[in-house]
Amino acid sequence: MKLIASPMVPLVSAENIRHRIMLRLLNETRKIFRQRIRRQAIRLLPVYEITDKQQPAIHMLVCRRDYEMAIISALVLNHLGRKGHFFILHDDGSLNHHIENLFQKYLPGSVFIKRAIADKTAGQKLSDYPNLFRLRRENILILKLTDIVLWAQSDRIGYMDSDILFFKYPLEYIQVLKTASKTTFFNRDIADAYISDKAILKNIYNITLPARINSGLWVTDKKYFDFGLIESWLGHPFLKPYLSDYRLEQTLFAMLAGMFNTEHFPSGYDVNFEKKPEISTGKHYVGRIRYGYELEGLIYLISNKII
Repeated sequence: MKLIASPMVPLVSAENIRHRIMLRLLNETRKIFRQRIRRQAIRLLPVYEITDKQQPAIHMLVCRRDYEMAIISALVLNHLGRKGHFFILHDDGSLNHHIENLFQKYLPGSVFIKRAIADKTAGQKLSDYPNLFRLRRENILILKLTDIVLWAQSDRIGYMDSDILFFKYPLEYIQVLKTASKTTFFNRDIADAYISDKAILKNIYNITLPARINSGLWVTDKKYFDFGLIESWLGHPFLKPYLSDYRLEQTLFAMLAGMFNTEHFPSGYDVNFEKKPEISTGKHYVGRIRYGYELEGLIYLISNKII
């Protein structure tokens, strides 16, 4: 059974029962090999201590399903840079004490924010923003907008999703994270993935949203997260039907980005289903190609002895 097509083929809904059975069998087979490859990668990757205590943090929102990917993605970044980067890991509420210990083992010096503690702190610090606080409770991705700011330890903030795998050291990303700037940087998405067309949003909110903002990888300043402004947007009836939409978080990021100077990272960072690891700085293995994280990305790193 061929586990992966080249170029990668995004998952699509099966057309009939026969195809659903075949897809289920394929995915179960993939799962076995993916687990094996993740374990192999963790055995191969060295652990780096943090020596630069002043470096800005890279935040990650982590769930139980993808915690091994989060560990590996961080370990790969450390290995490519030959140093320990400072990570702040945000529990989405599904992690346990065992997983917390694994983060401390493989990413010594990192900070782990338990969801229970985060909820208590957010309840206090977001008391003036009831719409935002309620949305944070109901839409897990909103933690990327709120908690990262609440726990930021420097003015410059970096974020990466746990399903982003680097093949080369992301020098541009690290440089803009370390450098004071009035510019915000985002990954370039395949297409606009907002809750509505940019023209409609501009007409309602008087904001020109940048094209193809992807919130999986970004660097910005803490001061650009205007909770009062987000609160006012959430109070508009237009957003009410979209409060559970997974695209809302990314839309709010794009609306914020429309308020100040925004650029995309170079093309080697782009979200792209078909791009090859050898010509990429990194690849975001979003849901439709999630299986490629191991079956393409980690296999490439291992087979080329990068790790």
